Amino acid sequence: MLLAMTQLATRCTRARFHVPADAVVDGVTALHLHGVEVGHPLPVRMTTATSAQTRRPGVRLTRARTLPRHRNGLAAPVAAWRAAALDLDLVELVAAGDVLVHLGLCTLPELVLVAGTATGRGCRLLRRAASLVRERVDSIQETRVRLCLVLAGLPEPRCNVVLGHEGRVIGRVDLLVEEFGLVIEYDGDQHRDRDQWNNDLDRDDAFTDADFSTIRVNRDRMRRPRQLVRKVHARLVERGYRGPAPTFSPEWIALFERRV
Repeated sequence: MLLAMTQLATRCTRARFHVPADAVVDGVTALHLHGVEVGHPLPVRMTTATSAQTRRPGVRLTRARTLPRHRNGLAAPVAAWRAAALDLDLVELVAAGDVLVHLGLCTLPELVLVAGTATGRGCRLLRRAASLVRERVDSIQETRVRLCLVLAGLPEPRCNVVLGHEGRVIGRVDLLVEEFGLVIEYDGDQHRDRDQWNNDLDRDDAFTDADFSTIRVNRDRMRRPRQLVRKVHARLVERGYRGPAPTFSPEWIALFERRV
């Protein structure tokens, strides 16, 4: 965690002594308080419908005509996501949306609706992000891997699909390019466990028997995103893909290579 929940809540409580009484915790800060740990929660983002200003260090107060939907001074999840478009990049905003949907804090149609009606700064980014949010995403790293491929122009994988063979369930996979039988798994820290690693190898063997090909991704591979994309593309070609080769636009470079 970037900042413990109790510490963040304490900072928000202290910030209230220096802002108007109507101020609502909003944006990335509110997302963290809802359990969506994307971006950095500081400075504390707050919104007021008054004309007041504050120069308090560690607090950023934004003025708005109307306050975002809120409860007990905390912006609702969808409202917080909308405001977070001012601070997050495309990948982070999609990841935040994926987590909100995964946690059951909102639905995908709700995100699409708020993005479609948004105006002002960040509205275009918000609409792009809403179009890329998916259901059944289990982790932020899965989002990053998926977007690393999609924004380079490769086919979009489905998220968290249960695969079987000859009437037997093999298991759920993180990402699946179904048309070409390509499984992409992200290995987090839990996969360092010896038993988990052996289970993964057994599953990979079962996928191979069912004519699926598996590519495993970890933190180190994500540090070489261009190499990963090319590896996925090569494997897709081996399995019959005849679409365009990946392209690495300035946006892709900024999102994936400059952050490494």
